[in-house]
Amino acid sequence: MATTRRRGAELEKAILEAGWDQLLSDGYSGFTFEAIAERAQTGKAVLYRRWSGKEALLLAVITQHHLDDSQDLPDTGSLRDDVLELLRSRNAIGDHIAALLSAILGAHFDDTHVTIAELRRQLLEEHGPTLRTIVQRAVARGEIPGPAVPERVASLPFELFRAELIMRFDRVPDETLVDIVDTAFIPLASLPWPH
Repeated sequence: MATTRRRGAELEKAILEAGWDQLLSDGYSGFTFEAIAERAQTGKAVLYRRWSGKEALLLAVITQHHLDDSQDLPDTGSLRDDVLELLRSRNAIGDHIAALLSAILGAHFDDTHVTIAELRRQLLEEHGPTLRTIVQRAVARGEIPGPAVPERVASLPFELFRAELIMRFDRVPDETLVDIVDTAFIPLASLPWPH
């Protein structure tokens, strides 16, 4: 196998892309360090130096492709519009992520014995700061009382979005995103939560 000399972020990005492609083409059972290393044109040892095992690499691949917060956060001047724009950008992945997740979850948990709650906690840590930043901007603008919006409330839009995505195995209709924000999130975020 020919390897390509890359380092740091460039190499990691290539590995995560290869992992995603491998997952799509061969499913969870074909998601092996050997196959991903070959697809990324690097050595298997390179993967083992970065990730402790299949579970850690799978989490990194899913996070990179679907919960990546490196893009600019929406800043429309409105909490409602910021959250809707964020959900709509994440909704673009709905064409295949829900079906893919449903296909791998059973085998993943059988293999790793990691609970759904643990995977949820790990994934929430990736997008929690995003919603927290949007909520803090709304508090600074005086749009909602602050500063003590509970974490459960701040994470609610993603919780409801994820549930819809997985139940539908497809993109979430825009009217549902609007309903999540207008009916559930904004009323709760607007309450005068105790400090």
